[in-house]
Amino acid sequence: MNQEVGAIMNYCYKRFPVKVYEKKIPEQFQVPSMYFPATWVNTRNDTVSTFLKTYTLHIKVFHKDSGQANDAAETIVDALSADRNIIQMVSEEGELLDQYVRIKRAETRIADQGVATIVLTWDSAYWYNRDAKPSLDDINFSDGVIKREQDEK
Repeated sequence: MNQEVGAIMNYCYKRFPVKVYEKKIPEQFQVPSMYFPATWVNTRNDTVSTFLKTYTLHIKVFHKDSGQANDAAETIVDALSADRNIIQMVSEEGELLDQYVRIKRAETRIADQGVATIVLTWDSAYWYNRDAKPSLDDINFSDGVIKREQDEK
């Protein structure tokens, strides 16, 4: 799981403190509960230095009936909207970090009997791989000629 999904799980749990499943849902699962499956990811170019990954997460909210499941899902999304769609990142130990994830899109829908889905979408930028650049410490300026130390060997 990436750290952003962990922060989203933490955020949702604080607004709807129920049993959370992330790997798979057991046959006899608790109701109410939430399930966080793997994200869908779409990758594209961003800048000359970064590429962008667009994540989509389909959170399942389980409750006694569809209305209660949808109400719980809407409560989470309403809180997110009131927080300007910004979720503060947390460390693996649960400590708040000075980093945030901004949700681009949040929607709810009834998925099945007793199940509502929250669909969250967000973007994250990542650096392209870069070739290692020589350090100035590796350059010899003797005799008015610039030479890299590896060239002298």
